[in-house]
Amino acid sequence: MTREFCKAATLAALALLAAGASASAQSLQRVSVTSFALSADALHPRVGAPFHVIVTLRLAQRVPDVENLQLPLLAGLDVLGDVRGTTVSSRGTLYKELITVAALRAGTIVLSPATFDAIDARDGKAKEYSTNSLAIEVARAPGSSPVAAIAARLLVSVGVAMIVLGIVLLLSMRRRQALVPSAPKAVPVPAAAPQYLRDALALLERKPTREGALQARSLVWRMVGASDGETLADVMKCARESHPTLLGVLAALERAAFTYDDDVEAGVQKALAALREMQ
Repeated sequence: MTREFCKAATLAALALLAAGASASAQSLQRVSVTSFALSADALHPRVGAPFHVIVTLRLAQRVPDVENLQLPLLAGLDVLGDVRGTTVSSRGTLYKELITVAALRAGTIVLSPATFDAIDARDGKAKEYSTNSLAIEVARAPGSSPVAAIAARLLVSVGVAMIVLGIVLLLSMRRRQALVPSAPKAVPVPAAAPQYLRDALALLERKPTREGALQARSLVWRMVGASDGETLADVMKCARESHPTLLGVLAALERAAFTYDDDVEAGVQKALAALREMQ
């Protein structure tokens, strides 16, 4: 093999690499990034309580879709759904992605930055843009701490003591009263599920799709007193105070409405099971 042949082969290899790099660069969008941020609507969630991780990208140019954006690793979080949207206006493009998640453990969870590859329209160079990292402090679920467990046991003990005392007092009062025949007491009939839960179940059984889950979710949200413009964290907080039995239904409907396509069927079945348990 001659020196001239080796030199020619080396030059050819370098030309191929340069052509590949040029083709890769040409596939990137030529834009000007004005802001790129990673945030969450709850920085102090509890274990298992859904909240949103939000990626926001603003571009000076108007583009129909954003490409080459990489989300952060969501280690320690259970992904329940993902909704993304692109808004184009005279001021450029706003891209926002809402990822519904729930923490799997208590403690500090640090999310690495999201990244975006593009050609800078100002100087024509390919660049990788990054958001900030994000630290989330996750609290234990209610009742999971030793102090809460002790308090719960004390409450149970006090409740049992009150019941025993009430029985003793009742028996004492009956001994002092004359024996008179009493009318048979009616057996209480269990309360039926609220109409809006029955409607949500019937709707989702009739339409077991993402669209049906969205409509059933809106029904339950309205009955909890929330509007479509609120976040899931707001609704869960409201329901925890006024409708605590609906927390499982809300989380299941959120997953069915916003999960990725391959998980929609499983999410809908889980939502149906949660609604049926409330009937």
